[in-house]
Amino acid sequence: MDSLNRESVEKEIMYLDVTNSGSKFYSALLLTRDSLFSAELEKGKRSQSIEIDLRKIRRPKVNFKVSKRYPDLETVYHTSLNASNLALKEMNRMHWIISSETKDIEGFKAQKAQTTFGGRRWTAWFTNDIQLQDGPYKFCGLPGLILHVEDDKGDHVFRLIGSQKMDVMPELLDSKINEIFVTKQKFGQLWKEYKNDPAKNIKQMHSSSELSDTIIYDYDKNPLTKQELIRRKEQRAKEVFKKMNNFIELDLYK
Repeated sequence: MDSLNRESVEKEIMYLDVTNSGSKFYSALLLTRDSLFSAELEKGKRSQSIEIDLRKIRRPKVNFKVSKRYPDLETVYHTSLNASNLALKEMNRMHWIISSETKDIEGFKAQKAQTTFGGRRWTAWFTNDIQLQDGPYKFCGLPGLILHVEDDKGDHVFRLIGSQKMDVMPELLDSKINEIFVTKQKFGQLWKEYKNDPAKNIKQMHSSSELSDTIIYDYDKNPLTKQELIRRKEQRAKEVFKKMNNFIELDLYK
């Protein structure tokens, strides 16, 4: 995440859920978050007070989701900035150059392909053994499932570690939230606004009548005031912005 500290490598397990109608790509920790958050809410209902202990909820490093629709492979990038849930729809097909080079990945015969995307050059390995023109993140459009893809600097690497068939597809709590569809240009504007006021979501939360009495504790079980929450969020964001400078799509987060 930090191009100035290449020795620090972050890893995250991601899910690519595939159905007949499309796919969803998201952090595995989001499912864990949802189950814990639901348990805290149920406990709060029983005690007639909502007290969310954030210490029990491990936050994902990856805060975005990507969904694709079959068969046209319409891709939507889902994220949030300053309490606004944003969706960026894309129909731009990736232009792949397919090579005859092959290798084995997790028992599958994989073939090499290359493309440019998001300000980076990428190399992917796909398999014809799985007839899905899909892959991790926004990568898609090859004759088979993409098992491995990374940029030419090795900054971002997606690789298959396993697969299984599901009887019931999991659904995230925020899958039915209202989203604002924005253009790439509008997204860039909102990103700049978020960097200027990263605590805007906390200010909005406390102004909400439903959440105005919500109590949030720090790691020492001390309740935090609105002012302290804002101060901590702004300080934490300042540190994150300094270190998080190596996005997957360099031309999206300018």
